[in-house]
Amino acid sequence: MARLERIIERLELKEFQLKALLDVTKAIAGNVPRSELLALYERIMREDLGITRLMLFEHTAKWERIIAYGTNTSGRDLDIDQAAARYQDIQVIDSASAAELGAFDVAVPVQHRDRVIAFLLIGDIDEDEQRMSPTVRHLNYVQTLTNIIAVALENQRLANEALLRVRADRELELAREMQGLLVPARLPDNAVIQAAAWYRPHDRVGGDHYDLLELEDGSYVLCVADVSGKGMAAALLMSNFQANLHASVRHTTDLTALVHELNTRVQSNARGERFITLFIAHYQPATRVLRYANCGHNAPLLHGSAGTRELRDGSIALGMMPALPFLRLGQTNVEPGATLLCYTDGLVEQENEHGQAFETQRLETLMKDLAHAGPGVLNQAVIEAYELHRGNEPVMDDIALLTARFH
Repeated sequence: MARLERIIERLELKEFQLKALLDVTKAIAGNVPRSELLALYERIMREDLGITRLMLFEHTAKWERIIAYGTNTSGRDLDIDQAAARYQDIQVIDSASAAELGAFDVAVPVQHRDRVIAFLLIGDIDEDEQRMSPTVRHLNYVQTLTNIIAVALENQRLANEALLRVRADRELELAREMQGLLVPARLPDNAVIQAAAWYRPHDRVGGDHYDLLELEDGSYVLCVADVSGKGMAAALLMSNFQANLHASVRHTTDLTALVHELNTRVQSNARGERFITLFIAHYQPATRVLRYANCGHNAPLLHGSAGTRELRDGSIALGMMPALPFLRLGQTNVEPGATLLCYTDGLVEQENEHGQAFETQRLETLMKDLAHAGPGVLNQAVIEAYELHRGNEPVMDDIALLTARFH
């Protein structure tokens, strides 16, 4: 009779265990929230299995306690990294380690894809009780259940991260498309001026910008700008700057007023956390005069019959201070056939495999060799020289290149 009772008891235990596993499997298949899955696990361990003390830790970027009951130990003082290294399989905690691990009785590490993703500490052995401890009685089942729960949580976390990456990628792609709309679709190519440009963001969006606007009076405003930093924040600030620039040049071509106004806008929008380097010029074809301001930007190169010169007059970068401490405009006469090449620092600071920067000397040489070629030909030569120099090295920064030839 006693043997029959033991058989019945074991069958009932197996039936209970299968039912609990079925409940867990249904919950995982139904993609229940993380909190519900943890609550189900805790109920099975505490109420159904009778485990009186438990701590479950999860490892993502670091170890975090996700379930705890029946213990006064906070878990913050436990060295789970050391414990996971010591107990690489389910094991009774030795007396020497018991104090370090909050007086728990059994350690259950959970490994997945060659790394420990969870670590369980359990204990309920009461030496005064004349019965088999639930921890000992259900040890293999506890290990199985904990593995299922821990792997499910890990898969759920990875799925959420993948979803977030997909969303972020889509948002970046939309941002790239929107930024593409801000870059001029066509540049002037007429009897006055001929222009070509190239833009390569460091990632899908960037903080560089170029523009060449023909105004109602037949004059032109040309600019190249670069926001400090990279990525979405830089792209957003640059899109705002571009909108302010377009609005401002429609009512004034006074570079002094224009630059001061743009500085105020950048300082207000960026709150001093970022700045924008800018080269902006106003060209009047009737007088062939080019007036410009270089606000902390890489000096554009103007090539003519007398050689190549750098356009440096201007001020500090926009947004660094509430008011510009000085502003000195530059002015030059532009002879027929002269070429102006503007660029951002991503071009000349690009390093090769030896750590050597591209620098401006290559640009000056190409401008001299291709003095009679159009802007498109010159730009293509610059791009090829840049790519040859870069080789297999990663692109270091956003790049904007704007070249104009004056007829």
